Amino acid sequence: MLQRWFRRSGDPIKSRLFLALALLPVLANAQPVVADPYLARLQNGVDSGVFRQLAVGWSDGSQTGPDQSKTWYLGNGDKPDADSTFEIGAASEIFTGLLLAQAAIEGKVGMDSTVRELMPKDFPFADPALAAITLRQLAARRSGLPAAPANLFPRNTNDPYADFDEPALLTFLANTRLAAGVATPAYSLLDTGLLGDLLGRAYAQRFAVVLVSRILDPLGMSHTGVGDGEHLLTGYGHGQPVSHWHFGALAGAAGLRSTLPDLLRFVQANLNPQQSPLRAALLLSRQPQDDASQSVGLGWNTVLVADGDQQWPLVWRASRTAGFSVFLGFRTDKQQALVLLGNTDADLSAIGIAWLEARAVPPLPPAPPAMPQAADLAAYAGLYRIPGGGDFTVRATADALSAQFPGQFPIPLRAVGQDVFAAVGDAFVLSFQREAHAVTSVLFGHGGANVLADRLSARAPRLKRVTLSLPEATRHDYVGDYRLDADTLLRVSPSADALAIQASGMPALALAAFAPDRFADADGACEIHFLRDEKHDVTALKIMLGGAERSAARVVWSTPTMRWRGSVRLRMLRR
Repeated sequence: MLQRWFRRSGDPIKSRLFLALALLPVLANAQPVVADPYLARLQNGVDSGVFRQLAVGWSDGSQTGPDQSKTWYLGNGDKPDADSTFEIGAASEIFTGLLLAQAAIEGKVGMDSTVRELMPKDFPFADPALAAITLRQLAARRSGLPAAPANLFPRNTNDPYADFDEPALLTFLANTRLAAGVATPAYSLLDTGLLGDLLGRAYAQRFAVVLVSRILDPLGMSHTGVGDGEHLLTGYGHGQPVSHWHFGALAGAAGLRSTLPDLLRFVQANLNPQQSPLRAALLLSRQPQDDASQSVGLGWNTVLVADGDQQWPLVWRASRTAGFSVFLGFRTDKQQALVLLGNTDADLSAIGIAWLEARAVPPLPPAPPAMPQAADLAAYAGLYRIPGGGDFTVRATADALSAQFPGQFPIPLRAVGQDVFAAVGDAFVLSFQREAHAVTSVLFGHGGANVLADRLSARAPRLKRVTLSLPEATRHDYVGDYRLDADTLLRVSPSADALAIQASGMPALALAAFAPDRFADADGACEIHFLRDEKHDVTALKIMLGGAERSAARVVWSTPTMRWRGSVRLRMLRR
């Protein structure tokens, strides 16, 4: 009966669902997996300081009775419990992808509906190619959108997306142009973040509201959502407490928090979708969107694993935020599922995949270094040279350290060990080397490679300038946005004394005038020369960053204002 219904429908979504149902496996050959060695390794990680608190959930459909589902809570001292809430980061994409599947099944959207189709008809897209991105491309990370929005100007770089609200997202959509060429798979918060916003529009509600009503409530996940809640654990990065991350209008990409019971219930629903009110969406969301050996579904990753002379899909997703790590995975051929939650940034995916594949337990990630003792930050300041790679500058204030590379803004650093500092987002690590207690070089670590850079000077280069008073009326000549490159804007704003400048995703720098149309920050990180046209209007700037000069033309981004899910009005802002 079911087979006839699917064949009559002619609907490609329903056809794929029938195929998924037909492939549900028989468990005659499933063997139980002994959890002891994996748990022992995780406990060893807690004892050695790699992990602080862990919540572990295991479901094995080949077992019956109380052994079918088990949970463990690990901690050195304080242990989490069933109410403990964890950030799940990019694993939020699984739920946004499931909402896409459900919306497609309900006829609210099509998998290949475009961004334009879900926005008001008069929305002012600057780039038709961006408007033509499909929901499938967003879910499969093939949109071609940049890694981060150019109009990201965080007040707190330790929680950079918290202020990226819906007006900011609309502004991004109305002004951004995609890079030319074929989009290759690449991770961007904008993909599933935008997808979540568009799905909310399809239901004429906010994303978070739709997710609860269409996905979380039907699955019985009453402790999952975008709010922090009273049971949200403290997260740890490099062994130290870190800020929680919030994602504003991009919550569909990484903004969810959840508990072990909720996530275990969720993976069990994926093992037995036929018993769930969302069975069709659960099956659709796991289907690969390409034919690669490791494919991307609607939020899930799928890799084929061998079981005898056959191959079966292992469906999984892992994520790390600044202070949390998560792994979710399941195998329908063995009816086994696993949830790992931790409140440190130590990766859980290696042990998670090994557990589901019943392979040898992998080694633990390295333990974070011991809490560094208070250090005189001035001891690290100076000019450093990477052989064949140019110079960079390390600057120190009373309580902060930063590194600046040619043509780039200073990048804040935080201590993660004795003489060891990491960039925001762990983009690179600087391990300072000493001889006779004096810093003589630094080991620059990036992407698994380490390069030794010699210290050329004992202080950062800096010019002393006499600053000029800047009348308040004159400041507004310079205020506005300037495009530095395709993905980077510079925002010049008035400040109490003169001006401030902020690059996309970076902290703001205070500027002081030292000559007509010329400004610099107090530390010598940047020097700016504003350029005027024949009408004496400021139209561009030249900026010196770490010894390299770059140019930026002034731009005015249109800011659409919309009645909720209604028509568009366009407002032009000159900031």
